[in-house]
Amino acid sequence: MTRSEPFVGRSGAVAELRARLAAAAGGTGALVLVGGPAGIGKTRLVETVVDAGAVWGRCVDDPGAPPLWPWRRVLQALPTAGAEVARALADLDGHDGADLVAARFRFVALAADALVAAAEPAGLVVVLEDLHWADEASLRLLRHLAGEIRRSRLAVVATYRDAFFEADLLGRPGAESLRLDPLTEPDVRAYLAEIGRPGVDVGDALRRSGGNPLYLKAVARSSAAGSGRAELSHLVRTAVAALDPGARELLAIASVLGEDVDAHVVAAVAGQPVDDVVTALDRAARAGVLVPGVAGTRRFAHAVVRDGIYADLDQGVREDLHARTAAALEHEPALAGVVAGHWLRSAPTPDALARAARWAEVAARDATRSFAFTEAARFLALAVGSRRRAGAHDGLAALLVELATAEYRAGRFAQSFEHAKEAAGLAPDLVVAAALVVRDVAAPDLLAGMAELTAAALAAAGPDADPVVRAKLLAQSASIAADRGRGGEAVKTADEALALAERAGDEEARIDAVRARLKVRPTDLPLTERLRLGALAVSLGGTGRPLVALWGHKWRVDAAFEVGTMPVVDAELAGIAALATTTRLPLVRWHCLRLQASLSAYRGAFARSRELNRLASELAWGELAEDRSTVGLTYAFALQLALMVGDPGELPEGYEELLAIAPPLPITLISRPLSALVLGRRDEAQAGYDALRPLLRDPDFVSRAPGVGVNLVPLVEEFRDLETAEWLADRFDGEPPFASGGAGTFCGDCSSSWSARLAALLERHDEAARLFEESIAWDTRLGARPYVVHNRVRLAAVLVECGDLRRAETLAGQAAEEARRLGMPGWLRDATALLERVRLAADPLTGREREIAALVADALSNRQIAHRLVLSERTVESHVRSVLAKLGLANRTEIAAWVHRRGLTPR
Repeated sequence: MTRSEPFVGRSGAVAELRARLAAAAGGTGALVLVGGPAGIGKTRLVETVVDAGAVWGRCVDDPGAPPLWPWRRVLQALPTAGAEVARALADLDGHDGADLVAARFRFVALAADALVAAAEPAGLVVVLEDLHWADEASLRLLRHLAGEIRRSRLAVVATYRDAFFEADLLGRPGAESLRLDPLTEPDVRAYLAEIGRPGVDVGDALRRSGGNPLYLKAVARSSAAGSGRAELSHLVRTAVAALDPGARELLAIASVLGEDVDAHVVAAVAGQPVDDVVTALDRAARAGVLVPGVAGTRRFAHAVVRDGIYADLDQGVREDLHARTAAALEHEPALAGVVAGHWLRSAPTPDALARAARWAEVAARDATRSFAFTEAARFLALAVGSRRRAGAHDGLAALLVELATAEYRAGRFAQSFEHAKEAAGLAPDLVVAAALVVRDVAAPDLLAGMAELTAAALAAAGPDADPVVRAKLLAQSASIAADRGRGGEAVKTADEALALAERAGDEEARIDAVRARLKVRPTDLPLTERLRLGALAVSLGGTGRPLVALWGHKWRVDAAFEVGTMPVVDAELAGIAALATTTRLPLVRWHCLRLQASLSAYRGAFARSRELNRLASELAWGELAEDRSTVGLTYAFALQLALMVGDPGELPEGYEELLAIAPPLPITLISRPLSALVLGRRDEAQAGYDALRPLLRDPDFVSRAPGVGVNLVPLVEEFRDLETAEWLADRFDGEPPFASGGAGTFCGDCSSSWSARLAALLERHDEAARLFEESIAWDTRLGARPYVVHNRVRLAAVLVECGDLRRAETLAGQAAEEARRLGMPGWLRDATALLERVRLAADPLTGREREIAALVADALSNRQIAHRLVLSERTVESHVRSVLAKLGLANRTEIAAWVHRRGLTPR
């Protein structure tokens, strides 16, 4: 685009942006975020660098703008990509509410794939302007695209004003920042020279403009007092005042519409012929108020220009124009959100507020169909607020349930629950629907209220209620009870829910009951029942509920791990991987990566496990950041890996800070001293463990969360807590044996290993040796090579205590070799130290003593030995006495026998 205005002070930014676009065209795609305040020259920079083949999309400053507005413009300019995404949206429009989350992410993935494909083979540049006004759905697609872009020929250049966008997006892979700073004094001097104003004081121009090119232009062209926005506003007023009244009226309407100016809409609001409006807008463009836009449209020269005109309107005029605009657009259902916004900004009459609410509800339904749940919640909140202001309470409770549902889907659990609770209070007949909005959320501050609301719903429904409804409520109650640590209550309620659901034959109710039951009783249900329930969930999930299928696969993975059926583990993991590939749902992909990382570590493929954990962490920070537990599991994995390989370097930075702010759950309380122990801070670990010990007798503490008991064992060993060891050993003895567990976080060792460690601590050596032998057999058969190393080292230590030094030496040697091959530095050190301990136990002599003992066995006298070794005879006598004492022998003959048994020969 040709410009008459000078473009100064941006040579470095131009070179940097060109280099990034060239790298993208070469196959290293990028998201370049061009940031800076209004008027700093972001758009001018992009226009200078990108060529005519770039595709542009603009975000708009309008709360009623449809979701994905800038991306729709981009995709429309790419017919192939646009058609593919349009077909995907058409295919997904028929999904019911249970499928919306999965379908939304599938649409985002398809749109991203289409954009990446459109960049082949020649490259593609997409420009998104004014990202600070983007809707959440547009940002979600951009976040997802950032994860795919670095392996493509696609470059996305996005301009934005607000710094938080940079912080939010720069953590994504492929995202880079290019922030424009104010012009410097040499830049201002060059600008003034180019426009023929060398007499203007450079320092004064820089001070008054703040180095902002837009303000500099105003300062350079005007001698009016003031600077910055005030001066620009003055210039805007001056430019507008020079226009005829008709053009000024049309600009006022245009400022109400937003930055982009559509002549047809302006004409409809003004009630004038379109041709007359076009002529008047062209006059405004010649005056510098408007500039040409895309496809024959116009836009304000700058947002500040539009803001200045809008701010100068009297309130009554502004409200009247908004009402006229809303009325003119009501024939466009696709602009429902825009219409609602205009009615809201008109005079707040009951009629206007009612219309705002009605159109906001339409916009919310449209947003839901586009899987833009954040936008749906925003529109529904607008509708609720409008109804309240209008004093219209009919239907408000049902609307609050809709709002709560949208907020829940968007991850706003606390707001969702508050609105659900309010709905139940306004309309008792909606208490059941309200109670079932927020589900499977274990936030401590919500659980008590959720339990109260669910109890109220059960009471309202009564024992003779529809079995499907009652089953869902009971499943909800069981899930909440489990999260609150009330295991007995949860088990009973979950069993009743499942029985009701199966009698009713309703799939959705059965899914809810199965999830509640498996959450409450993950291990004490019979194995065959868990496998059956997992298969049922996979089958039901196949009807379009990918998360249900995921849970089913995971239940079967856990059951197969428990009995050591590794082919089933691999088959179910393949099912999860296929699910992740077809749905592209982040939660499914995250679980897939987590399980693959855990299984890789279990088999000793540590490099692969670290990479998979890194990818899972990247996905957690990028797509699942609303659920911080997904990030926490990345650190939990690293802690377990540090224990497995014996290297504190596996713990990433920030782990202790995360633990410090984590809820005081049992596993969190144990992880704090355990991580301190891994990092070598024994005193800190001791203090943390001492504070923890009084909690251990709570019957729910160990059983409430998987992994609590086994993570206690290293602390019990380190601090030789024999009382807790006895208590834990009794608990382990009362539980069914398992081959491994905890695959979702980190695959643990078999149950016999944990019992063996406690037995060794309690000096029950025969029992410990038997259990370690059993563990080695299990781990060898299942391919758990790192745990074979662990149990060989621990068994060797027990055998040393029992005096079986030869077998101990063999086991320690095998463990050392395998630890070296796998890359387990801590266990290599332990095995090597144990070998030395075995050697010392078998042969406590020093090298010199061993040498003299061999010469004694060769029938040399002390004098002959002294002569051969160039020692004094007294020194030799001293060594012989030491040999007799260390070996517990009586005379030289017994020394000779000992030497011959050991196969020692003199040097």
